[in-house]
Amino acid sequence: MYCNYKNYIKIKQKRQSYRKTISKFENHILPYFKNYKVRFIDAKVYTKWQTEIEQKGFKHRTNSSLHGSMVTILNYAIKFHGLKENIASKIGNFKRKGDLIRKVDFWTLDEFKSFIKVVDDIVYKTFFETLYYTGLRQGEALALTWNDFKNDLLDIHKTISKEKENGEYIINTPKTLKSIRIVKLDNSLVKNLLELKKYYQNFVDFDNNWYIFGGIIPLAPTTIGRRKNIYCEKAKVKKIRIHDFRHSHASLLLSLGAPITVISKRLGHSDINMTLNTYSHLIPKDEDKAIEFINKIKLK
Repeated sequence: MYCNYKNYIKIKQKRQSYRKTISKFENHILPYFKNYKVRFIDAKVYTKWQTEIEQKGFKHRTNSSLHGSMVTILNYAIKFHGLKENIASKIGNFKRKGDLIRKVDFWTLDEFKSFIKVVDDIVYKTFFETLYYTGLRQGEALALTWNDFKNDLLDIHKTISKEKENGEYIINTPKTLKSIRIVKLDNSLVKNLLELKKYYQNFVDFDNNWYIFGGIIPLAPTTIGRRKNIYCEKAKVKKIRIHDFRHSHASLLLSLGAPITVISKRLGHSDINMTLNTYSHLIPKDEDKAIEFINKIKLK
């Protein structure tokens, strides 16, 4: 059934999603269930698997994803293989234990300024500035061409996969429909992007189909990570992941009082709850302001 299921989802999922799904099954599901006939996976068997997974110490998000994969494959078995009930749905998800607040690492504005000061390459400098001041995902930024840069806007409608095909990175649609968005840029970033474009225009074959960050081909993620670490050491700032530039952007906007709804839309989150779950602990405690407003009302 699993072999049939693999063929079924291969034509329905994006390449990267398919790879992640197969990884979940081969690393955490098949080692336990591969010798079972599907109809013999009962409550006792399923809860024992859940217990074993919990003992591995994964985050709830990982456990929940594994449970979701089991629900999906058993629904497939009901639809195509005559299974009578979905025991995973009946038992329910893993219980959440103590990781309600996700750890978010980020740079303050001062830390980012120290970092960007030592970046001595115009392409990488503009790339890191774009990540910090827009909150784009790395794949979204790398997929940008000069056709996607219009006045003070970036048109986000594609992303570059980590995988390659025939030596070239694969271009996909973004993570969710909400990820397709227009991101407005600040004046300084617009100026820096225009300077980067002038740099590229010195090359004979330049046209607007070139990637903003890389030229004929986009920058390599591995090289970006290596360069980032070198610059961190030079600037004497803590090392953060490339994805943490995105968190840094959200943190910056929160510190400036931007509404969470605006931040959620800017980041391309699927819904506002995702933004709140990730960043609620970074929202400034403004209860004093609320009381101040109430006091003013009562004095009138």
